[in-house]
Amino acid sequence: MGERQPTDDDRDPSSISIAEARERVLGALVPLDGGECIATGEALGRVLAATIHSPIDVPRFRASAMDGYALRHAERESPLQVVGRSLAGHPFDGTVPAGACVRITTGAQVPGDADTVVQQENVRRDDDIVHVTTLPEPGLHVRAIGSDSARGAELIPGGTRLAAGELALLAAHGLTTVDVVRTLRVALFSTGDELVEPGEPPGAGQIHDANRALLVALLAEPGVTVQDLGICPDSPEALERTLDAAQGADVVVSSGGVSVGEADHVREALAAHGQVDIWKVAMKPGRPLTFGHARGGLAFFGLPGNPVSAAITALLFVRPALEHLRGLADTRPPPMSARLDDALRKRPGRVEFQRGILSSDAEGRSVVRTTGLQDSHVLVSLQRANCLIELPLDSSGARAGERVTVHPFTRFARAPL
Repeated sequence: MGERQPTDDDRDPSSISIAEARERVLGALVPLDGGECIATGEALGRVLAATIHSPIDVPRFRASAMDGYALRHAERESPLQVVGRSLAGHPFDGTVPAGACVRITTGAQVPGDADTVVQQENVRRDDDIVHVTTLPEPGLHVRAIGSDSARGAELIPGGTRLAAGELALLAAHGLTTVDVVRTLRVALFSTGDELVEPGEPPGAGQIHDANRALLVALLAEPGVTVQDLGICPDSPEALERTLDAAQGADVVVSSGGVSVGEADHVREALAAHGQVDIWKVAMKPGRPLTFGHARGGLAFFGLPGNPVSAAITALLFVRPALEHLRGLADTRPPPMSARLDDALRKRPGRVEFQRGILSSDAEGRSVVRTTGLQDSHVLVSLQRANCLIELPLDSSGARAGERVTVHPFTRFARAPL
């Protein structure tokens, strides 16, 4: 007989570490090939398929960075006659003779005979004569051709998730279409005879399925479509039918049916028709996480049935996997340190992620407090939270006042912006 673990220890020798689980998942997934050309107006949140180089110089002409007067730097100490205006979209037409300057506005083209712009606050104007009161440096307030981006320079690297800044760059360079990674297809279902759809009256011992609503909201985004396959009853035959319906997806995600109960069929079906790469991870909540490939090489995540466990395993494993498939680097924000307001308890043997509320004290220092009851069925612990408090594998918890590792998120609670 093997050595028995103490009753206050939560280790499972068959579990693997979080780091090893992540390595197995990402190592087994090959990024998508192929792309599609779409209008830039539809590209928010999509992933750029290849690096874009600037097709033009931006700005295309020397432009003024200030409202003021364009002049020759060599004549900065002389009285200068105003001989015209250069407005944004309406450049000065002509040459600037010696001893002259041009009134200019921000963004307007600097006349070819001028090399410096003096802002209007640094001149004194008497009718059409300007006297510079604060002497400028050569080239002051003149934006050079290509100073934003030069023709042929790298504009946006491939693998970038297109956001407001990237879309503005595309528009500024006159680009109306863009090549993006093709849409990633995710099939999703819940398992369990105890589940009914929201809106349907539960029978004896039944509950409404919250996991699909949670996971659709967590996983779906521009460039990722989620096919909702509904609730799969607890039978091998029903599971086979559901997996048949998932063919054509890139990834299948289920919740429930991955534990060791007599009605938990997901791991067995996966082993029979594909391969199981992960079954248990040394974390709480979410130890019974299954990952592998179903028939045809279809990537499969079997998440625990309790909603908090499903949410956290999706956040820590499924979302990074989907980003990897789309060619993105890990976009999770880095962990931070915060002072703990409450004492937290745990059993050694697993890394534990407790839900917390991160805020600042009067001095602007980060503090975190628990959301309360941490059982894996308590959905309000997610809705109230804006972070996960990570408690190490061998710890027994943390005392109030200690520094703890915190992972901020905005996926489950109301976003701050």
